[in-house]
Amino acid sequence: MLKRIFKTKDFRYILLYGIIGGLAAIVDFSIFTLCVKEFRVSAIISNLISMHIGMLVSFSLNTYFNFKKTDKLFRRFLSYYSIVLVGMGISTLIIMIGTNYLPVLIVKLIAIVIVTVIQYLFNRLVTYKF
Repeated sequence: MLKRIFKTKDFRYILLYGIIGGLAAIVDFSIFTLCVKEFRVSAIISNLISMHIGMLVSFSLNTYFNFKKTDKLFRRFLSYYSIVLVGMGISTLIIMIGTNYLPVLIVKLIAIVIVTVIQYLFNRLVTYKF
C-alpha cells in the first residue's frame, strides 16, 4: 500500500485531495465558528451545518478537478455522502467527548484532521473507484 502512495498518479490524488480538503476544512471551520460564536448555535448543530457545506465544496472539487470522474454522478454523490455521514458521526462524537476537556474550536480542528484521513481512504477506495 505504501508503495502505491508514492506512485505519481496516487501521490497527485493525495496532494490534490489534501489541498481540496484543506479548502473544505477552512469552509467547514469558518462556518462552524460563525455559527457557534456569532449566532450562538450549539456545537452539535453547528457541526452538522458546517460539515454539509464543506462536503458540497469537497465533493464538487474532487469530482471535477481531482479524480475527474463525472460519470455516474448521482451514484458517486450518494457514496460520497454516505461516507460523509459516517464522518459526521465520528466528528460529532469527538466534539461531544472532547469539549469536556478542551475548547470547542480545538476539538473541531482535531475532528477535522481525523475525519479527513478516514474519508480520503474510503472515497479513494469506493466513491472514485467505480
